[in-house]
Amino acid sequence: MYKNIKSKITAVILLFFILSLIYIFSLRFLDNRVNDFCTKIFTKISKNYSSDNVVLIAVDDVSTDKIKWPWSRDLFADIFNYLENFAGAKAIVFQNLVIFPDSYNPDKDYLFYKDIKNKKNLINSFIFVNSNAAGDVLPSDYIPIFDSKIKLNIIDKRTKFQNTKYKAVINLPREFLYNVNNLASSILVEDKDTILRNYMPVVQMGDKLYPSLALSAYSMYTGNNEYILYDRYLCTNDNCTTLKIPVSYKKAFDNLDNALVGIYTRLDWYSPTGTYYSHKKYSAIDILDSYYALKSGSEPKIPPDEFKDKIVIIGLNADKNVWEQLSETPILKKQADIDVHAVMLSNMLKNVYKSDANFDATLVITAIFTMFVLFGFKRLKYNFIFALILSGVYFIYYIIEYFINTYIPPVTPIITMCSASVLKQLYSVITTDKTAEMIKKAMGKYVSKDVMKTVLNNLDKLNLGGVRTVVTVLFVDIRNFTPMSENLSPQVVTSILNEYFSVVEPIIAKYNGIINKYMGDGVLAVFGEPIKDENHALNAIRCGLEMTDKVKILRDKLIDEGKPRIEIGIGINTGEVFAGNVGTEERFEYTVIGDNVNLASRIEAYNSVLKTSFLISQYTYEYVKDFIETVKLSQVNIKGKSKPIDIYEVLKIKNER
Repeated sequence: MYKNIKSKITAVILLFFILSLIYIFSLRFLDNRVNDFCTKIFTKISKNYSSDNVVLIAVDDVSTDKIKWPWSRDLFADIFNYLENFAGAKAIVFQNLVIFPDSYNPDKDYLFYKDIKNKKNLINSFIFVNSNAAGDVLPSDYIPIFDSKIKLNIIDKRTKFQNTKYKAVINLPREFLYNVNNLASSILVEDKDTILRNYMPVVQMGDKLYPSLALSAYSMYTGNNEYILYDRYLCTNDNCTTLKIPVSYKKAFDNLDNALVGIYTRLDWYSPTGTYYSHKKYSAIDILDSYYALKSGSEPKIPPDEFKDKIVIIGLNADKNVWEQLSETPILKKQADIDVHAVMLSNMLKNVYKSDANFDATLVITAIFTMFVLFGFKRLKYNFIFALILSGVYFIYYIIEYFINTYIPPVTPIITMCSASVLKQLYSVITTDKTAEMIKKAMGKYVSKDVMKTVLNNLDKLNLGGVRTVVTVLFVDIRNFTPMSENLSPQVVTSILNEYFSVVEPIIAKYNGIINKYMGDGVLAVFGEPIKDENHALNAIRCGLEMTDKVKILRDKLIDEGKPRIEIGIGINTGEVFAGNVGTEERFEYTVIGDNVNLASRIEAYNSVLKTSFLISQYTYEYVKDFIETVKLSQVNIKGKSKPIDIYEVLKIKNER
């Protein structure tokens, strides 16, 4: 009894260990992918569109076809002038990084720096790096100037400090740093599977917090320059009524596969409006043409009113002529990086976000549902149905949470529940009474294992009777074995037969056949019943060919041992038979009966006459003629058949060596 209790405790511990591994694996590798798929579907169904107050200007393929890349920076200054002087844009966001001076156009750089000095509503980009290698990052004596360009005040009121491991700011030209008015982080970090799902509204370096492009643009648009970072929210300083961004802390990975703990919010995606975008997009070359037209007094291609009082994000997306600035997201295989910033900005303007559910709550829900599955029903069939019902209930709950903007793992609880049900059934099978297992093993030595399996699976249907069905019957025996055995000792005869049966039996099972009878040195096998198999005729052919090859190997082995040479003959027929239980109520057996069964053995007998080893009837041939190579031998008269039938010698399977 103590041993039994100990084994049960061990089984329970093992069960929960396996379920824990399944939970962790699903949470880490499956949930995001499934949620991506659902996001794409639900966004399309709900027709979730972005804010009209955010528009994009892209240096796209059309632009670089007309003006070859790289562009001198004065061209961007012209775009800024169009947006500020003619269009009246509320905020201009320049996503392109200005890292190195333009050595080819220093005079154009000078014009660019001079121009941006007067642009109070222009926000320029920088990024953090996870290295402080000299020459690649901003020198320490430039940091005070850099900090003066951060116009937002972000108050840190978190109770738990999280270090993002960012160590430095990527280098910025001295003249650019002195003349720029506003700087914000443009860093985008993908998940481990290279899909971008989250955005960092603020970025931490050391003990300082820096704004993203989206947060800076929102501030310029609304006039709110002070924010508070709590443990789970980033808010305005008005008790989170105007802006309340849910944040969480998770690891993401940069291009060097360095793990970076970031302050992230899950993006609420919008229906795409084009190949790379979910916001309205204009080509940079059209803006330049419009600017030059306005300066010369001509009609512009793009009316300035298109951008009045709007936030405009400018960046590069010319995947044909330059490098791509694209990311894979749940919505698009390739989404422009400027559009990702725009998605976050639209989220903020609408004050609608996707928030991550509490991890502990998800774990508790999964644990409760799994317990219901494990201990709810004793009958295994009902148990699995119950698991499926709970899975459906949970998925409906997931959809409801999705549309109220809360992210919960879509499949982890479902997979864990269903795994628990399967493991419970496996445990029940493993712990079945050992006596019954011993009986099964003993029965398996007298009857076909497949027949025994059918019987055990249908204990409530054990009665006389059967069905008429089409099967393929294979008969194989050792040629001239009876006269051969008369000159051998019983031990040698038994040894040869045992080795022979040991070769053919696994091959029959391999091709979904069952051994119906042993008939001296012959074996009668059936394909298609009780194991259902639509390709029973072709599988019987495959079985016969493999038998021929394996028996040749056995024949050589027996000759080496000084035993007689053996040859086999195979006959196959396909047709309708009676398959079922025959006998008495006290004792019956599963068998197949009919002329089509006898026909297989009678066809096999013609191997001696025709000097062949593998023959099939015309009825089998009709099932397999497109798959095998044969030789039509002759019409033969078969006992019980009123007309002669064609028989064929099997050579090989087509396209199989």
